[in-house]
Amino acid sequence: MVDERGLGPQERELIRLLAAGHTDEAAARKLAISLRSVQRMMTSLTERLNAASRFQAGVHAARRGWL
Repeated sequence: MVDERGLGPQERELIRLLAAGHTDEAAARKLAISLRSVQRMMTSLTERLNAASRFQAGVHAARRGWL
């Protein structure tokens, strides 16, 4: 498992943007990174949170108070 201190600033912001309903493309634009970087970050976060899906990763983040 990972706690918020284990997340980088972009990872924290990405989780917040996606939870707020932004698409991967919109999040990439707001973070000034590529779409592929967004996808890689979410894959990494999903694995680090031991989540079965991106949705479940969001649930874990919400439970930890990261959103």
